[in-house]
Amino acid sequence: MRKLFLALTGMVLLSISAQAQKVYDFVSVEKQPIYPGGIANFYKYLGSEIKYPEIAVKNKTEGKVFASFIVEKDGKLTDVQITRGLSKETDAEAKRVLEKSPNWEPGIYSGQPVRVRYNINVNFNLNNKGTDKKASLTKPMHRYPEYPGGQTKMYAYLAKNLKYPAQAKKDGIQGKVYLSFNVQKDGTLTDVQIMEGLSKETDQEALRVVKSSPRWNPGLNNGKPVKTKYQMAINFTLS
Repeated sequence: MRKLFLALTGMVLLSISAQAQKVYDFVSVEKQPIYPGGIANFYKYLGSEIKYPEIAVKNKTEGKVFASFIVEKDGKLTDVQITRGLSKETDAEAKRVLEKSPNWEPGIYSGQPVRVRYNINVNFNLNNKGTDKKASLTKPMHRYPEYPGGQTKMYAYLAKNLKYPAQAKKDGIQGKVYLSFNVQKDGTLTDVQIMEGLSKETDQEALRVVKSSPRWNPGLNNGKPVKTKYQMAINFTLS
């Protein structure tokens, strides 16, 4: 009997570590990792620990340092990376403080601790005189976009509507089609594209079903809907 299995990866942050241990993205776990006492305490930690580099003050360097890290199963932060820097000095300071962070409460998936990739922005600001030294955490998106009803409903939608192309069945084609799209402020999906295809027929079918999707719940930033880039994979498997 031939069955079609579907896999949804979620955000682009999904990756595999050098040790071949799966790293989950922030929105795909049942319980997201959190700093002890909550994110407000993490803001306080950063505010007390980050020191505005003197050369950055002298050069009046201001802006955001975009960083990511993995919250390990034991809560330790590893693989701290600067994904988009501001200056050599501010980047190094942001990385230093993140690397010395107390252990977090790990993310949970299927009832077990898992490794989770987390992203934040650290904002370096000076006052008008250029002498006030402060840095703050820019809050991450408060809610990522999702299919109405969540991933379970998304799986059900795909299972009901996705048809395994006859030619792909005949040729025994199996594998994943990777797509990306924008979730607009009103929840519509636009700019649906194949990032990595499998075959002409499977790619067309994946595009068709995603484009026909009902409107999603849009991502929110500071309580306001925002346009968000999203990636997913549809897995075509015969058995």
